[in-house]
Amino acid sequence: MQLKSYHKKTSTLASAVIISLAALASSNVYAADAVSPKDWVGSDNVVSLGETITANESGLKSAYTGNPNLNFSAWAHTGDWFVFQNTNLADVSVTVSGAAGFAPGLTVWATGAAKFDGGTEGFGSEISAAGFGTPHSLNATGAMGDAGTLWMANGQGGNVIETLGYAVSGPAAFTAADTGWGETIFTGAHDVSVTNTFENGVTGSTGANVATLTFNDLASGWYAVYVGGTNHASAGGAFELTVSAVPEAETWAMLLAGLGLVGWRLRRSPTDSCEAAA
Repeated sequence: MQLKSYHKKTSTLASAVIISLAALASSNVYAADAVSPKDWVGSDNVVSLGETITANESGLKSAYTGNPNLNFSAWAHTGDWFVFQNTNLADVSVTVSGAAGFAPGLTVWATGAAKFDGGTEGFGSEISAAGFGTPHSLNATGAMGDAGTLWMANGQGGNVIETLGYAVSGPAAFTAADTGWGETIFTGAHDVSVTNTFENGVTGSTGANVATLTFNDLASGWYAVYVGGTNHASAGGAFELTVSAVPEAETWAMLLAGLGLVGWRLRRSPTDSCEAAA
């Protein structure tokens, strides 16, 4: 199954508010580190143009969604968290490929100039409809400021500035009436960002054991990723997470044009030498 979402978001006011809120992160007086990120292969969490970074973990069957005890919301402590830094404006793909028993779900958030600080346990005394506090239960698909996100939101319990997108490969079709925090969780890839501060559109695809989000023109900075299973009837299993950055089409065009000019000059050189000798 493949579902895509793409739209430009041109709310200048909303972008300005988000950028202004980023300045509040350093003044957060609450304790952080409610969750801790996992390591990448080689401890390399920086992705540059043309590079790919990889992580390998084992995921539980319904840490992202599908657990009826949590009203199908995510469970932060049973899923896997990662952070990465994008160094250049580029199209960036984030992909989770799972074993036969693992139907992955993932969300990507922007934290701007700083790494995700892990959020604050029980911030604001939020309690889900299933009776759980954060981040034992969390809203993994909503915008920052929505119920179930304050524990990690910038200027609240954490330093996350914006939710960019999520992808679910399992059989999810949960509406606000079904979930712990009133969020919606649907199979497929979804652009849920409210501005184009950090990207210029989100596309993606999902299959039985794979989920991908691709960010057009992803800005340089830090990002957080949450991965968990989305099928409570499955067994769970191993997965591989990859983040790849490719140059924008304009960058490739400039590179090819430059190479063409170099080639033309090299072809001209022998002729120029002969003419000079004559």
